[in-house]
Formats: sequence, structure tokens, C-alpha cells
Amino acid sequence: MLENYADQREVVLLFSLLFFTLLQRARRSRVIFLQRLITRRAQRRRQAALLRVFTAFALQGRRPRRIAWVLPRPQYWFDNLLNSNALNMWWKENFRVTRETFHFICTAVAPVIRRQDTILRAAIPVETRTAIGLWRLATGDSYRSCGLMFGIFKSTAIGVCKDFIQALCQLKDQFIKFPTCPAQVREKIQDFREKSTFPNVVGALDGTHIPIRAPKENHEDYFNRKHYYSFIVQGIVDASGTYLSVSTGFPGSMHDARVLRLSNFWSLAEENRILNMPCMDINGTQIRPLILGDSAYPLKSWLIRPFQDNGALTAARRHFNKELSKARIVVEHGFGQTKARWRCLDKRIDEDTMKIPYTVTACCVLHNICILMNDDFDGHVLNNHVVHYVGDDELAANDVRQAIVDYLF
Repeated sequence: MLENYADQREVVLLFSLLFFTLLQRARRSRVIFLQRLITRRAQRRRQAALLRVFTAFALQGRRPRRIAWVLPRPQYWFDNLLNSNALNMWWKENFRVTRETFHFICTAVAPVIRRQDTILRAAIPVETRTAIGLWRLATGDSYRSCGLMFGIFKSTAIGVCKDFIQALCQLKDQFIKFPTCPAQVREKIQDFREKSTFPNVVGALDGTHIPIRAPKENHEDYFNRKHYYSFIVQGIVDASGTYLSVSTGFPGSMHDARVLRLSNFWSLAEENRILNMPCMDINGTQIRPLILGDSAYPLKSWLIRPFQDNGALTAARRHFNKELSKARIVVEHGFGQTKARWRCLDKRIDEDTMKIPYTVTACCVLHNICILMNDDFDGHVLNNHVVHYVGDDELAANDVRQAIVDYLF
């Protein structure tokens, strides 16, 4: 029995030794297989990389160059216009300004819009940048259309117009400024005296709507009483139609009187920092330099509005209203001229809501530049913006208005 037990034990040991030997061989074979697999994959990667390099070198000589900085479209019409002796009618037809005004604008905005040439391409000249900006404002065309006209991409047209508008906005304080010293105020008053019998008038005040697309946020604030979305622009012009003050960016549903109170001009006038001298004595009543407004505005010692016509006005008050209307027509003409020359303001402006006030300001600056350059424009757009003021008037202002009634009648 002991011999049988020893034989069985020997058999078990032999089988165990055989099993572990086979297991080690299997593990060794697996390791060798994985090592060979990794090596082959690495070799294939190196071969693929070398193949790509050799292919790139082989194709480098005949690879087509498709990078284009300027679109292959007819863009030389402006160069021909700029370098020719074209009549001003051609300049006005395309850019709403004469050649002289165009070059004046180029000089004014050049420090902001000029760009340097690079090793990749030549920069767009100042004259072309100015032309693109004027075309956009004068026609209201899309940026894509502007790009097609001047042979540039839409993205480039957007950047050029943005720089042009920014440059004009930086010139606002230079070209839109309210008279502060007595000599300047007297000059404005004298200009009005040559057009109207209304005494001591410096400027006329009004507001107008600029159509916009519905904003994404608070769109109901921009929906005006004429049932479209808009911005309100408040402007004060002198006898020549030049803007003395411009305030923009107010929602279309806001009343004109509230727009005035929120503007910087209101604070200056109420604090007597402007419109404080020279005064005019009429029958013992001191008349400050005046701003003329319509029935939408409150009656102040410096802001005169017409009497509300309820059908029972005296002849003197009717005459007063008539003279006031004749004097303040200049602000309606000012807005009309601005919208007629810069048609982007008379169309719906499809831009970001925050950018539109800058576009409006730029157009007002251009309007003043054109007047400065005696650059007249025949077009006109009516400003049918009439609302009525509801609120309390300044008591002392009634005496001022009545003194003017007696003066005129």
C-alpha cells in the first residue's frame, strides 16, 4: 500500500511540474507577442509619419495657393472716381458729400482709422476706409453689400465701418458743442433774429425716432406709439440747422419730456451752467437765452413751448404760436436733412442695440461737418414726431412766455 501511495505522489508531482512548465511557456509567448505587436505598431506609425513628410515635400512645388486678402471682384470704380476730375454730383450720388468734404472727413478721421502695411498685405488706404464708412451710412446697405462694392470680405467691412464710426464719435465734442461764452450765445441769437422775430433764441429742441429691430431684452420698452421699435434721438439745432446738442439711446416708448430730463443738457440748463446770459429785458421781465420746444416739453424759464390750442386762444397767443412754430422749424429740417443724407437712419438698423447710438452720433457729426463745409443737400424727410406734455410747468416761465406774447403782438 505504501508503494501505491508513493507512485501516486510521484505522478502528481510530475503533472504539477508539467503544468507549471506549460504555464510559464504560455506567459513567455504572450509577452513576446505583445512586445512584437507594440514594435510593429511603432514601426507603422514611423512609416506613416515619414510617408506624410515625403508626400508634403513632393507636393510642395505644385500646391495651389488659395489664400486671398482681396476678393477678385470689380473694386476699381472708387479708385477711378478718386483719381479723376469727376463732378461733385458723382460724389454726392455715391457718398452724399462733395469731393472737398470727403477729403476733409478723411483728414479728420485718419489718426484713428489709418492702418500700417504688413508683410502679408498692404493696408486699406484711409480714403477707401472713409468711402466704405460713408457708403454704409449713406445707403444703409448690409455689410455684405458694402464688401461687394469695394472688393473686401464682409468681416473686413464690419471692422472698417466700426473704426470709421468710432473715429467720428471721438470728434463729437469738436463738431457738436453748445455755446457757453456770451459772444457765442449772442452770435446764435443774432442768427435766429435774421430768420424770426422771436426774441433771444439760441436753438430749437425736438426728438425723432430711429427704427430698429426688436431687442432681445426689454423689447417692450422700445415699442413706440407708432407701433414699431425705435430709439429716440434728442437734438438741439441753431438757426443754420447745426446740432448744438445730441442725446441718443433712449427707448422708443419714452416720453420726450422724460428724455429731456435724463439728458445731460437738462442738468446744465437747470444748474444755470448754460443759457444764463446775455439776458433781455422785456417790459421788466428778464428773458434768458431761450430754447424753443413743442408741446411735448415742460415750460421753463429757458425752454418755451406753444400754448395748447383748445379753440379759445386769443389773437395774441395764436400769433405767438405761429412765430414759435416758424422759428423752431429749423430742428425739423435738421432731422429731415440728416435722415435724407444718411439713409441708414431712415431704415431699420439691423445692428446690436448697444451699437446704434454710436451710428446716430456719427451721422450727426457728419451733418455738422457738411454744414461747416457749405455742402448742401436737397433731400428731406419729414419728422412727424408730435406728442403733448402732461405735467407741471415752472410758474416763473409763464411770465416769460406772456412777456414774449406782448413783445410779438
